[in-house]
Amino acid sequence: MSIEQAEILEGIKGKILSVKVFLQEQKDKNRKLTVLNEALQLEVQQKQSRINELEERNQKLALVKGIMAESGNMDDARMQINRIVREIDKCIALLNRS
Repeated sequence: MSIEQAEILEGIKGKILSVKVFLQEQKDKNRKLTVLNEALQLEVQQKQSRINELEERNQKLALVKGIMAESGNMDDARMQINRIVREIDKCIALLNRS
């Protein structure tokens, strides 16, 4: 093997080593991003759960406000009660399907 061929071979080996190192770095980065993604998805689920809780609380407060309101706001109370009754009816219908 000539000196020129040996130099070419060493250059190729160096490039292969560089690619291996780069590949390992990318794999490590990918693992870190996967872990971060999972943590963020969990946080989103928790926030969505909190939003749902707050929306339910808001609806309950609106219902109580409507019930305790003066006669001028009785229509709001009726609307809230009717909405809740419809939701209960839907739940009953779903339970009857099972």
